Amino acid sequence: MHDIFTFSDIHGTWELYRAIMNYCHEQDQEAMIIYCGDACDRGPDGYQIMKELLDNPYVIYLKGNHEDMFTKAAREIKEFFNFANSDDTAIRKTLTACRYFDYKYANIQDSLNNGGMTTLMAWIKDGMPMEIVERIEKLPLTFSTDTCDFCHAAGIYRTFKEAVDAEYDGKEVDQYTHDSLLWSRSAFEYGWEPNRTVIYGHTPVPYLLEDLHVKWDKSKNIEPYKYIGKINPIMTGAKIDMDTGAAFTGIAYVLNVLTMKAQGFELKDNQVEKIKVIQF
Repeated sequence: MHDIFTFSDIHGTWELYRAIMNYCHEQDQEAMIIYCGDACDRGPDGYQIMKELLDNPYVIYLKGNHEDMFTKAAREIKEFFNFANSDDTAIRKTLTACRYFDYKYANIQDSLNNGGMTTLMAWIKDGMPMEIVERIEKLPLTFSTDTCDFCHAAGIYRTFKEAVDAEYDGKEVDQYTHDSLLWSRSAFEYGWEPNRTVIYGHTPVPYLLEDLHVKWDKSKNIEPYKYIGKINPIMTGAKIDMDTGAAFTGIAYVLNVLTMKAQGFELKDNQVEKIKVIQF
């Protein structure tokens, strides 16, 4: 049986992304890699990372809210602007000006306000290919193995095998709406299906711990956090938040789903080093 790895929220940080992908392939060249969204924005290389994830046959690429913002902003740019032969300064100036319109460019504003400038500019300089936008729009929201469930945000409190691709059929499946799977930060105190684990990103671990009223040592490196919700004693399954704020902390972890062992990586002075190993 091949290894299964998962990581999330790399946010355009190429060095960490490359180190994690190399590590996975060194462990098992045919390992399955489940990426739980937010490859783009904030860091400089989000567009390139998204393209690589899309084209890697061993990757299950789940949509994050930043991928969602990118596609909506890209469609708005395609509708309103022609950037043929524009240089970087002109593109940046035009996009920045979109902030000063009330609602006409709402999707561009959302993307820019969430660190999307470099991702949008890279897509524009690539010729604004709609094929990339359409592929990202169609990314699945969830994935499940025999023991684990994966999504971007954990604003849900039941398993969701039945929800895969439901959005694209125009159906709603209980609480599993598009927004809750991509954006919500509620339901952390709810448990998960017994004997199963949901693995996700979206909410940086410090924010999660504050929400759960858990004390944490701010002097230590941020690492993934495993917990069990306290509401509904029947729901005894675990949750693992993988978002270590890579774009700000320079720290990311990749979890081997079969062994439940997470290897950490830290970017310092443009060099990536392995750090702590966590056994869940």
